[in-house]
Amino acid sequence: MLEALDLDSVQQQVYEALVDGAVTVNELRAAAGVSAARVRAALASLEKLNLVGRFSPDGDSKADRGGKGAERYLPVAPEIAFESLLLAREEEIHRTRRHIQHLAARFRAHTAGRDPLELVEIVTGRAAVIRQVDQLQRSARAEIRGIDRPPYANSDPDRLDPKTGMMPVQAQMMRRGISYRVIYDTEGLATFHRFDKDIGAAAELGEDARVMADTPTKMLIADDRIALIPLRAAPNELASSVVVHPSGLLEVLCEFFEVLWGRALPISEYLSGRRPGAPDGPSPQEAKLLALLTTGMTDQVMARQLGISYRTFQRRLHGLMERLGATTRFQLGVRAASLGWLPQAPGAGSGPARTAKNGPPYGN
Repeated sequence: MLEALDLDSVQQQVYEALVDGAVTVNELRAAAGVSAARVRAALASLEKLNLVGRFSPDGDSKADRGGKGAERYLPVAPEIAFESLLLAREEEIHRTRRHIQHLAARFRAHTAGRDPLELVEIVTGRAAVIRQVDQLQRSARAEIRGIDRPPYANSDPDRLDPKTGMMPVQAQMMRRGISYRVIYDTEGLATFHRFDKDIGAAAELGEDARVMADTPTKMLIADDRIALIPLRAAPNELASSVVVHPSGLLEVLCEFFEVLWGRALPISEYLSGRRPGAPDGPSPQEAKLLALLTTGMTDQVMARQLGISYRTFQRRLHGLMERLGATTRFQLGVRAASLGWLPQAPGAGSGPARTAKNGPPYGN
């Protein structure tokens, strides 16, 4: 755990042995399982870092290292010892970040005069596309935006978290505070995603998700700096993509996403338990069923999304209709909307124009 402070494994073992009560070289050698020479080298390094102090019981710095007069070593209290190292490392990271920002400014200035052919690059091969997807997400400073629809480069089950169904990179970035917004195409919902698993797990972490039918393309955008779209308009498999760097084309893609976002239907609040409303509103099961009904998927697909049988789905649907006094699905929609039970799509362009919440557009 201390590798981030440039302590090697032996130094960590020696320091932790000191914390546990070992004081002499012989005791440290036995506790760490390394030679006395390596223990002394580690102690010398730790002393230079002001993590360890030593004393000789008889006052003789050349006391016999193996007997009663052997030198004793004591650790500096961890909360004191490592604070200065942590502060130094944080300052180093801040300096590095400022330098990267300076380089980015120089890069943008240079980009204005670049050859148009340098503003886009082609990524070929499924493995290369997956690496680019991960790299793009890790490069985000504030926001990931995406359109999620088939085909999927990351559909390999071995790359998915078995508990949540999410891509590990997406979960990592969300926990670091990166916001995601994603538009899920109904085709992807019908063939790949599970409301209660991957999309539900992302919603629990704060994803702002919406759903839309017939989205025109897949897309992944990190901040306003870089985008990734398929090379072909309707690929059978995601074997090649185009990386778009800062340019007029990137600006168009960002605005294009915002237009679609304004037209898509919100679903994340119904999946995460953040649904507003009166105490007598829909149960979590009913809220998910209503959210699914807005997608236009078939009953069989909606039942599979909920992880229930078709018969159970029909029973829940009819129970909800009876509760709201509806005899048709149209009436159910009207009455649920009048009660504020359905997600309301804002007018185009009225969504949070440059804010984010998450989702793994190419990801799952």
